[in-house]
Amino acid sequence: MSDFHPGDERTVVAAESLTPGPPDEAERPSRFYRPDPAHPERLLRVDADGDAQADLTATAMHGAFRAFVLDPHYPCVGARSAVHNNSYRLGVYDALGSPAATAALARDLAAFTGGLDEIEGPFATFVAIFTGPQDLDEQAFERALWAQLQALHEADAAPWDPSVSSDPDDPHFSFSYAGTAYFIVGLHPGSARLSRRFPWPALVFNPHAQFERLRETGKYERMQAVVRDKDRALQGDINPALDDFGGDSEARQYSGRQVEPDWHAPFHPRGEMDLHDAPTPATSGCPYHAVATATKVVEPRPGVRYRIARQSGVAFTIARGQLLRIIDPEGRQVCDLYSLARDELREHLSSGRSIDYADKLYLSTGDVLYSNRERPMWTIGRDDVGRHDLVLTPCSPEMYRRLRGDDGTHPSCYENLRGPLSAFGVEADSIGSTFNIFMDVRFDPATGKMTIAPPASAAGDCIELRAEMDMIVGLTACSSEVTNAGSLGPIDFEIVAE
Repeated sequence: MSDFHPGDERTVVAAESLTPGPPDEAERPSRFYRPDPAHPERLLRVDADGDAQADLTATAMHGAFRAFVLDPHYPCVGARSAVHNNSYRLGVYDALGSPAATAALARDLAAFTGGLDEIEGPFATFVAIFTGPQDLDEQAFERALWAQLQALHEADAAPWDPSVSSDPDDPHFSFSYAGTAYFIVGLHPGSARLSRRFPWPALVFNPHAQFERLRETGKYERMQAVVRDKDRALQGDINPALDDFGGDSEARQYSGRQVEPDWHAPFHPRGEMDLHDAPTPATSGCPYHAVATATKVVEPRPGVRYRIARQSGVAFTIARGQLLRIIDPEGRQVCDLYSLARDELREHLSSGRSIDYADKLYLSTGDVLYSNRERPMWTIGRDDVGRHDLVLTPCSPEMYRRLRGDDGTHPSCYENLRGPLSAFGVEADSIGSTFNIFMDVRFDPATGKMTIAPPASAAGDCIELRAEMDMIVGLTACSSEVTNAGSLGPIDFEIVAE
């Protein structure tokens, strides 16, 4: 067994003596630092000109961190590289999970993310060290870690990094902040793993992209083997929480604790909530679950109902065989649906092909919606209304200007599709005619003139669509007052749980 003892009080100043008092927030300077290239053991404030140095607490924490990582027995060669190359940044914060810590960490992590391209070296890392609490056991630290990540996520206005999943149970999950995926390493005094035992609670943010670059160059497996060999030499075994990305959710690794087989991270991406958190509506034609407000890009969990706010839209992915249920929760509200093949964005929903093969204008239960490449995209199942439109394109700013004299500021389904779908690489010109659910467009048999009647959907009516391929989906709560009989409401949707 190695004589390496992370957190040994002999190597650092006692933590209790360094905990600062609570100065007024307005007077507290930034505690976000970079190593001085000329004297790496010294910290300089990132936001200050010249050589504004760190305070005593930050200096001691930094010294402990460098000693921790540079100890020859420490397993993580990536962290060692970041320290050797001065390609790390370090922040000091109040108690883990506190409002003050969250506000400062959100600011500094955004600055770190925005400056990643300016940091030289194969590994960049951001180290957030908290003044406390220092008496947490492994489970208590795990709860505090996830509470901090949840609070940080709630403060983040950027969409989730589309290269990873926001579902902590998904094997492709990774925490995202400022649109960038991060692998999190939690450190604290009470860790059973020597490589995670540090005098203060700390969260280390490692950009996920750098691991993908290692995979592309064939270096990742070699580095992984070195880390595991060193971990075995240090601890006597390999951390059982470790797994390859895509093998099991990396959320299980963040705290360093060996979690139970049925463990689930206590984390909810925006737009999701526990099923008991929402009130049951007074009327609903479809089976009811929870209602959660959906953000522009959401990764829906089966069995959770999401709400699209009036005059807005969302985008998400759906897998072949999954059942999408779309609900009008208040009645008389149209929903525009557009979809594209997930692996080939040039293949998309085709109104013309769908009408051709159905040999009718109004599609309902049993009918199929086709792509421009004549492949089935959706099969319609349950349909409480039976009247939907496949002819009209989504309303747009230009449509409102031409037809209604608007100044171009009216919300539109086109814009509410374009924005969310762009997160998946969908270009604006790729958005064509939509499947306008619950929209009642009527045609004069003699002249072909169109009229728009009020939607026949009542509160709680729904339609169910089975996905016939893996797709990217855009949905809106239609923005047109004319289409929706003068009123505008939300739209609910969910992936039906099997």
